[in-house]
Amino acid sequence: MKKLLSIFAVAATLFAFTFPVDLADSIVSQFNKYAGAYPQEKAYLHLDKPYYTAGETIWLKAYLIEAATNVLDTASIPLNVELIDNQLGRVVEKKILKLEGGMAAGDFELSDSLHSGYYRLRAYTNWMKNFDESLMFSKEFKVYKIGEEILPVKFNAQEIDFQFFPEGGQIVEGLDNKIAFKATDKVGNGIDVSGVIISDKEDTVMVFGSEHLGMGVFNFKAVAGETYRAKIKYRNIFEKEVPFPAIEKEGFIMGVEGFVDKKVIRLYVGHNYNKPKGSGDIVVVGQSQGRICYVARTPAHNKAMSVKIPRDKFPEGVAQFTAFDETGRPRCERLVYIYKEDYVNVSITSDKRTYLPKEEVKLEIEAKDMDGEPVAGNFSVVVSDGKQVLMPAHDENIMTYLLLSSDVKGKIEEPDYYFSQTKPEVRRHMDILMLTQGWRRFKWEDIMKPTLPEPVFALERGIGISGEITRPSGKLFEKPVNITFMLWLGEDDRQFGTGQADAEGRFSLQNLDFTGTGKILVQAVVGKLNRNTKIFINRPMAPKLQRNLLPFNPITFDENDLADYLKRTADDLAIEKLLRERRERMLQEVTIKAKREKEREDRVLYSHATNSLKITPDMQVSGNVIDLLRGRVPGVQVLGSASDPTVIIRGISSMMGSTEPTYLLDGMMVDKMTLLSIPVFDVDKIDVLKGADAAIYGSRGGNGVISVLTKRGSPSNDGGPPQGIDVSDIYGYAVPKEFYSPNHAEASMEDFTANARPDYRSTIHWAPIVKTNAKGKAKLSFFNTNAETTVDIRLEGMALAGMPVRAKSSYLVKR
Repeated sequence: MKKLLSIFAVAATLFAFTFPVDLADSIVSQFNKYAGAYPQEKAYLHLDKPYYTAGETIWLKAYLIEAATNVLDTASIPLNVELIDNQLGRVVEKKILKLEGGMAAGDFELSDSLHSGYYRLRAYTNWMKNFDESLMFSKEFKVYKIGEEILPVKFNAQEIDFQFFPEGGQIVEGLDNKIAFKATDKVGNGIDVSGVIISDKEDTVMVFGSEHLGMGVFNFKAVAGETYRAKIKYRNIFEKEVPFPAIEKEGFIMGVEGFVDKKVIRLYVGHNYNKPKGSGDIVVVGQSQGRICYVARTPAHNKAMSVKIPRDKFPEGVAQFTAFDETGRPRCERLVYIYKEDYVNVSITSDKRTYLPKEEVKLEIEAKDMDGEPVAGNFSVVVSDGKQVLMPAHDENIMTYLLLSSDVKGKIEEPDYYFSQTKPEVRRHMDILMLTQGWRRFKWEDIMKPTLPEPVFALERGIGISGEITRPSGKLFEKPVNITFMLWLGEDDRQFGTGQADAEGRFSLQNLDFTGTGKILVQAVVGKLNRNTKIFINRPMAPKLQRNLLPFNPITFDENDLADYLKRTADDLAIEKLLRERRERMLQEVTIKAKREKEREDRVLYSHATNSLKITPDMQVSGNVIDLLRGRVPGVQVLGSASDPTVIIRGISSMMGSTEPTYLLDGMMVDKMTLLSIPVFDVDKIDVLKGADAAIYGSRGGNGVISVLTKRGSPSNDGGPPQGIDVSDIYGYAVPKEFYSPNHAEASMEDFTANARPDYRSTIHWAPIVKTNAKGKAKLSFFNTNAETTVDIRLEGMALAGMPVRAKSSYLVKR
């Protein structure tokens, strides 16, 4: 092996090199530029159960994480969460959660009309829409409907997916290669297989077999001029021929030993090209979480390089090593998982190990780091009936998703297996997994583009509303378009604003903060009087939705257990229905008397005018709109000539020295001369606002408001919006429900069914916000149900310093 000319490591944030600007500098600089322009976010949802019944509630806690640091992300605030029907390929319901400190509690009430089948929740921010849908969080689950079976998905048992994965990406003649493989059935479960590789001379060159969840690895050296084929056998029944990877005459290979030595990673890069001296360098780049952590180079005429890479240069998680040839083209790549084992340890201790049904339970949660020091964190805790809620073996959790699944391609079967033990075979199986999962979060062809495109979707700090204004024909205006916005965001939250559309007719409102459903009214005027406009208020663009007809690795219920779960769920839903009906009957006994409010004008922001003047035919002899007010409205004085009148609303005193009121035309703020140009016979009525009635317009209403409403702006007979106006519903943040946890020690009338019917809830307690104090401790209390069972406790969350956390515990309930 020729001597390595120069090898060096760099810290993630240091990009100063000791050699002149060259290929290595260019790669690192471009990567840093890309990472700065496209910072990555990761969303995660902790659900209370892995399956549900139609009519139940999904309880969830959302976490948003900075991919580069694994700390809670506070940049984006709205988080979109969608309930998706996999079989129909449509969104059933969507909610916007308001993230506070990167976290939010939420819920979905599953309609009792949902059909049984497979569903999923998808979570993403507006910024995440700039990237592939596969980078968004997705959690699949089953929904049962009482009395309706889930139809099984039929597929041929002989149809399996089998693939070879050469280490580094290719097999090169005459060089030692490592080849991994993976075999799965049609629903993605690993299948144990054995196989042989046969040369074109019909000689058996290699025998191989899987060692974990259908995955395995073997060494292979291709002989020049020979071709190969492979056969596999599975379930000791079926045998089939599968494609063998193409053999390259020339190329690069990469070999990594990434799990034996706890301090270093051994990396080898080789090629069989004949490169002259001075032809440039081969550069190896190691990156993790969107940061360059290691760089090495050697002259391209060297046919091999071998380096030892310190593990402490990398954070815990998936690291990607890429070798570039002297032209800057990526030639081979390898993923390695870096274990640091610097985890946060969380203990969940109950005050007793065995309880009676309906007895109170007290839990203490304590979080410590590896040195035993207390850890501040924010967690979510779910307490479940272990007989009704069956958790899949080594299921996905916040740790496995953030550190592993979110950074590789494809679904990982039993992800927590790779974190639950430190045995050598588990580390080896993780390394095989890295050989069979492709990288997806960063693509070098995107990173190395000379010019990076501007992101299409902006980072959101609040609810955003946008739209555009055109002529009725769809063509753009050549003039500025004046806009008035009116927002109804709740009974006591009304907002008003003005502005102009840009040259393309686009407008937007950003960073709104409201809950539930509101309304927006947009008025547009070109010049002073032209209201002949077409207004479009955009609906939020949803990411592409993939239809998924295959089940996802469903939990298999024993028939009797499933029947018992569905029966108890039916009882719980019946209790909830009785409670709702009782509340409704109590409400029906209350008689409410109130005056009916006048229907509010859709064109204006206010709901009440101080005085209102309805224009009748005999008034149309007046010279102009302002003249209509002379002597007809109490407290309003019109002074001066008809061509240049002055309006004073008595009782108004301005600190700015002006007494002129604000003028509105069909809700649009205009100047006085615009009103003077309006034909009197076009006017329907004039509203006068002062004092508290005018306060809705803020400082603009300080001298009162004269609001002119025209006949031309009146709603059309079909109930549509007036000309130049569009009204639309807008959707704010969802308000999370509070989990109902009965106090069996002090049952109230509200909880009258607690004694009338047994309590067999599958989710016994849900606590979405559990914070540890300065001593790293937190406490919870709740009551058991009637069930004699094993109760499971599962905790997930984030240490505030930036480490995902999960923990489990259990206790027994019996008489």
